[in-house]
Amino acid sequence: MGFMDKAIDYGEQAMDKAAPLLEKAGTLAAQGLDAAASSIDKATGGKYHDQIEDVSGKVGGMLDRVKGS
Repeated sequence: MGFMDKAIDYGEQAMDKAAPLLEKAGTLAAQGLDAAASSIDKATGGKYHDQIEDVSGKVGGMLDRVKGS
């Protein structure tokens, strides 16, 4: 087994171990995003509600794409 074969094997092992962690991290990140958006909206008295929702939606979309990988 050459160097590249070993590297590929180790990479596959790492992906297998990381997949469950990625799912958990993505879920927690989405919850944190929702909490942060809500807190910021409340702190600003809803003045920037549309902008907060826009950014929150974009970040949420990125999280969904990462979880779907």
